[in-house]
Amino acid sequence: MNQITFKHIETSRTITMDINLKMLKSFGREVFIQDSAVLFLFERFFTHKNVFVEYSDIASIVREKKSTFHMEDCADSIIANKYIFKSRNILKNLMIDDFIVTVRGVGYKVSNKWLPVSGKSKDEDQKDVFLNTITNIIQDSIKYSEAAEISHDRSGFSFIKPNKEKALEHFSRIDDCYHSFLDCYSEPGNSIELLELREKITKVLLYVIYWRVGDSLTDDKFRSDYKNELNILLRQLKQAVDLIK
Repeated sequence: MNQITFKHIETSRTITMDINLKMLKSFGREVFIQDSAVLFLFERFFTHKNVFVEYSDIASIVREKKSTFHMEDCADSIIANKYIFKSRNILKNLMIDDFIVTVRGVGYKVSNKWLPVSGKSKDEDQKDVFLNTITNIIQDSIKYSEAAEISHDRSGFSFIKPNKEKALEHFSRIDDCYHSFLDCYSEPGNSIELLELREKITKVLLYVIYWRVGDSLTDDKFRSDYKNELNILLRQLKQAVDLIK
């Protein structure tokens, strides 16, 4: 298997290792792994999900890939910590900080929050995760709108002034799941469908960060229109996703 993908169980974000190209990919970003020891270390993590990589294993990998004299006077734990630090810095370039976790006194392993994705689950799983995430955000937004105060300006416009943390949370969740979906389905022949999806998700985004503006509407009418329009967008989004192969 030349490409191995893991998915975060909470955010649905994915990270893929392309062993042949010596690259990690996530969130539309790609990082080339130059260090042979770090590359082999990532291969171990990606191919042995539930196995602890002990300090001594990491030290052996480093000495094998570098030389037997590399850091020869250092304890295995010191060598391991140095190369895990290098690995985590690479992951930070992909905006991932929880892939490798420490097992105190033993070594390191892949976090339980990251699970391997089988090739056959691309259609069955990734689309469901994407749509479930968007559906939950939309439902949360509608619920928020039902309790939020509707503001009116002197031009007659109606709008919601949200808690900024709520708007940023929705933006972050949509941004993560959209780019994970894009990573999975960016292939020749999908460009038209992906552009259609981008148009729909952009409209949804404007609603869930509460940029939707009504003109001369009562509070009840604003809330009703907000709910109905979001549900229409959700149906359109599902149709756009179904067209992507």
